[in-house]
Amino acid sequence: MIVRRAYFREILLHFAFVLGGVLFLLALGAAVRASATAQGAPLWVALALVPLLVGNALPYFFPVTLATSVVLTYGRMAADGEEMALRSAGIHPMRLAQPALMAGLLLAVVSYPATSVVLPKVFHAMRSMTQQAQLATLENTNPGASALHFRGMHLLWKSRGEQGAFRDVLLTLDGRLDPSARGGLRVRADEARMDLIEEQLVFRFEGMRTFSESDGDSAWSSRNSGTTYLRVNLEELSAESTLPSHLVKIYTSGELREKLRTEKIKPDLARRYRFVLWQRWAMAFASLPVALLGALLGWRLRKGGFLTAFSAALGALLVVYYPLHYLGESLSQLGNLSPFLAAWLPTLGLAGFVGGLYAWRKG
Repeated sequence: MIVRRAYFREILLHFAFVLGGVLFLLALGAAVRASATAQGAPLWVALALVPLLVGNALPYFFPVTLATSVVLTYGRMAADGEEMALRSAGIHPMRLAQPALMAGLLLAVVSYPATSVVLPKVFHAMRSMTQQAQLATLENTNPGASALHFRGMHLLWKSRGEQGAFRDVLLTLDGRLDPSARGGLRVRADEARMDLIEEQLVFRFEGMRTFSESDGDSAWSSRNSGTTYLRVNLEELSAESTLPSHLVKIYTSGELREKLRTEKIKPDLARRYRFVLWQRWAMAFASLPVALLGALLGWRLRKGGFLTAFSAALGALLVVYYPLHYLGESLSQLGNLSPFLAAWLPTLGLAGFVGGLYAWRKG
């Protein structure tokens, strides 16, 4: 019990150390992305986006953080000869791995509510904040930029005039925003001005040439050498007719179960809902084979420092866990594998890999 508590405490200390490094790197990446997303928006928008971006990505780094901390602990155990001494005293290797399993179970208990409740709320807040940043960008377009993208609207220009006018402009609206265009609307103009008036974007074009993106009999074009006005409703720009598959994770697990129980959903979307529900359970319990993998790698590598431990843990996960993660998601979306099996594929594959590694080491 004394040895088990000591190793468990050491794993937690290493986990906190590694997690601090991961948070630092994620914060740097989040700051860059927030700065790009909130261009033209007030400073508080970018600052508010940073913790949301970090919180959205953090649960996906839990496996490599846990594996690294276990490798460091068990590598030191092997380097100091403690493993050999304890095994010589008749202690089975699986008993030595109990502290790692306890840490994995603790992470599973923490990560499941994080991915099923907390993370969807963070994702929802991040999307709302991103939309606010985009609206702020519409009001204060970056003078050094040459493009502006907002939902189904894409505005490109070659240069800016002295009073902020866009010169040599191309504006594209997709077909959902302008159904009459039958496939989308493209507007070219020598010069354009854009104003945000209440809930509308008002464009004033000089030398406008407009045409549809469709071909055949439905294609059309128009030209006006004078001034032309175009109004675009922001509510239509912000609306989404269908929810993209990757945005299903915006819902908590309780909300997904309620939708499956009460709403009439298309089979492909229902399959996506079920996959996300099972995936959250599978990702939580993947911490158990991840912990065993870290113990086996630590015994094999012995004490090699942080970079060696991190590289070994990340390399093993990149070879087995993450490829199976994306493979299962693809097979589920194509309907070639049930959502349950597709969601549990990376966890089961990693467990099989750890079992084979243990048998090879024992042999």
